[in-house]
Amino acid sequence: MSWLRHLRGGSAEDRFADEIARLTRSLLGARVRRVPEFSLEIQTAGARAPLTMYLGNIYREAQRLEGDARASRLRTAVLAMAPSPQPQSWVEAAPRLMPAVRSAGWAAAGGMPEVLRRRLLPFVSLQCAIDSEFAMTFVTETDLRTWGVSEDEALRQARENLARAPLQVGRIEGAAYLLGPDGYISSWLAVPEVLARIAADVGDRVVAVAADRDGLVLIDTDRPATVVDLLREALEQYQEATRQLSPVPYVVDGGGLRPWDPPADHPARPLVDEAGQLLAATEYGLQRTRLQDLSTKAGEDVFVATRMLVQHGDHGVPWSWAAWVRQVTNGLLPQADYVLLGDNDNPTFRLAVPRDDTLRLAGHALEPAGYDPPLWRCRGWPDAETFDALQRAAVPFPPPA
Repeated sequence: MSWLRHLRGGSAEDRFADEIARLTRSLLGARVRRVPEFSLEIQTAGARAPLTMYLGNIYREAQRLEGDARASRLRTAVLAMAPSPQPQSWVEAAPRLMPAVRSAGWAAAGGMPEVLRRRLLPFVSLQCAIDSEFAMTFVTETDLRTWGVSEDEALRQARENLARAPLQVGRIEGAAYLLGPDGYISSWLAVPEVLARIAADVGDRVVAVAADRDGLVLIDTDRPATVVDLLREALEQYQEATRQLSPVPYVVDGGGLRPWDPPADHPARPLVDEAGQLLAATEYGLQRTRLQDLSTKAGEDVFVATRMLVQHGDHGVPWSWAAWVRQVTNGLLPQADYVLLGDNDNPTFRLAVPRDDTLRLAGHALEPAGYDPPLWRCRGWPDAETFDALQRAAVPFPPPA
């Protein structure tokens, strides 16, 4: 039916890609061609190599905009592809650095191993951005060598620059919303001492939530109705966002941030558990897709286990599991509540073992693979002694509600 699609003007994605290509040629005078994965390859005059513009996010954003707002957003996206030379000295670079908080999956998907990236929170990374009028680029190890500074010094400078930026705060009863600067609202997670000062006016025990990159709210946890409402809103916002970050609430104090672990009887406890499980499922899903693509391109046979998310009923606490399959000789296991050992030659066999027990008893057969989010590499089945120990630690599957 491809001929019919052509007669009708192509799919919505095709028409959008053509629109962006025309705009890119007009604004940048660049050569543009369509490439796989809903992308454009852009070659500007004087650039050594073409740039790839991935259209997925901007396409989803554009669907929500109309008129001048849509035209302005598309223009900004295209101008962001204009080549901007990296600063060649620390004096030039220092005032332009800003912290950029991103999901671990987004940061890893950039495909640039030299980019400076540090773990900030579980499934959340900190990068060092070089700010410009229409776009940001990210500091690389090569940049640090050129400038003659360390990673710590660059990140410290970025945090200091953000801490000096104008900060607007909107307030409602029991909460405060950070309103700027544009493009860096969620980056206040990297400056917890500033958040702690604002939180002091919100309540005695405050959490921060940044469901997407362009929002951050501080919530007083001593107001159960408020925290429940805003965490539920954050979960919905996270699932709908084109620039997802994290629906998890983080305790704010001057010493740093940590995931909130409310008492079991706190009204927000189910939402906190759901947020943690949803974030992990999303990030592991992104990671699995990327690793499968990389292994296919490299001609390597790797089984990346899926982190399966399950919920008892409509309001039960979600839980997760991942499969360790006997026939797999090169596998990667995500962090999940349960490891389910299975045998393709015996479909009725399954052995469910809690994650901590699996790592304690079979850790010698599960090698940390060095990924973020963390993965463990398995190259075969546990030996007889280890398997017996795992059988003794096994639990019913699925676990009782």
